[in-house]
Amino acid sequence: MVINYYNGETVDGNSSSSNNNNIKYNFNNNFNNSINNATDQEDYNVNYGALFLLVFPFFTVFGNFLVCLSIWREKSLHTATNYFIFSLAVADIMVAILVMPLAVYVEVNNSRWELGNSLCDMWVAFDVMGCTSSILNLAAISVDRYIAVTKPIQYAKHKNSRRVHLTLALAWVASIAVSLPITLGMNYTSRRAETPWLCIFYNSDFIIYSSMLSFYFPCILMIYLYWRIFRAIRQRSRRKSQATKNQTHQHQQQQHLHNTKTKTLLNNISEKTATIAMITSLTTTNEQQNSTNEPNKMPETIISSNKQQTTPIKITFQRQSSPSTTSKLTNRQRQSNNFRLSTFSSRRSTVFNFSIRFTKLKHEKSSNKKERKATQTLAIVLAVFLFCWMPFFTINIINAICIRYDLFSKTSACHIHPMAFSFFVWLGYINSFLNPLIYTIFNAEFRKAFKKILNCYSKNMAGSSGGVSGGGAGL
Repeated sequence: MVINYYNGETVDGNSSSSNNNNIKYNFNNNFNNSINNATDQEDYNVNYGALFLLVFPFFTVFGNFLVCLSIWREKSLHTATNYFIFSLAVADIMVAILVMPLAVYVEVNNSRWELGNSLCDMWVAFDVMGCTSSILNLAAISVDRYIAVTKPIQYAKHKNSRRVHLTLALAWVASIAVSLPITLGMNYTSRRAETPWLCIFYNSDFIIYSSMLSFYFPCILMIYLYWRIFRAIRQRSRRKSQATKNQTHQHQQQQHLHNTKTKTLLNNISEKTATIAMITSLTTTNEQQNSTNEPNKMPETIISSNKQQTTPIKITFQRQSSPSTTSKLTNRQRQSNNFRLSTFSSRRSTVFNFSIRFTKLKHEKSSNKKERKATQTLAIVLAVFLFCWMPFFTINIINAICIRYDLFSKTSACHIHPMAFSFFVWLGYINSFLNPLIYTIFNAEFRKAFKKILNCYSKNMAGSSGGVSGGGAGL
């Protein structure tokens, strides 16, 4: 995906030039050496400093392999969204293995390609396919998040592995379809025969076509969907906050009403109990007066109601009471116990119902928080992707338009420095390296899975080294 510039001129099969045999290209970082034509090639310097770029494909493979392994091993990560992340990680690994090393070779060789046209076309095709697959997987994730947030019932009803696999297959088929024309000869033009040492896009029409399908259309869709997602989350949070306030207020009113009724009932029972006690006392006193068994008397007691003003009554209790009196007292005790049990059961039922409602609200709040956190993480992934790839696709399509309509002599916007272009190409590649870092920082489940895998690996390594040391000591 490297296009070489010199004084605003760009190699392209559709462009016209006043001097086709004398187009100059820059091949070193200082842009001092140039090549006049295919048969007159000057010496060029090898840029060994560009070898440091190899750290990016290495860590890209390592990080994205951890992502794939975590999703494969941890059942908690077996979700539709994470399957799309798995596919995205595979695309990033493909870019790191098939695209980045050859891009390093081009940088070290000062933009000079000496590996043949066929391998050049394969490299460019894999480059386009990897980038297209990444953004289409991100688009699939945004659609999945949109349905999950805005239509949760429908999402749960139709959530199955078959739908996910079909979506992933469509994303990869579309990626192959966008990149396939490169390998079928679309990049062959008359100008390419004159510059066999360059591996670039020669067809400006293909640049426009691939940029629109691979980047701009999916980006517009994703930005719109995430705007709808965050608006839905904000509206849902407001509704749930208001509903929680209403439920709390309603519970307080119900509790107050229940306490008032209980207090009134207790007062009524107390008054009735006091009245029954006075009647029972009078009956007991009359029976005692007719009795001649004085030694069986108990100490005299004064009883009065504590809820209303009554005349105190002197009551003399006897050890033996009539069956009717015992029955009446037993019935009153049973009624009192039944009332206490009923009151306790009512209060316990109220507390239990409130506990159920509170637990349900807490679970819904936790689920919504988890859903919102996942959406925020994916939005960060999208934002980083746009930050990394937007500059490249912007200058790429500007260059294609300038070539298509021969605008180099008419506007300075077409004059883009080769160093800037190379920087933006690598900024796009680095996006594949950044995705695992985003998951590690913003997703606790992935962070836990990464630690688990790395700890397991370190323990295995320690065990292996210990076994080797033990074997050496035995010898």
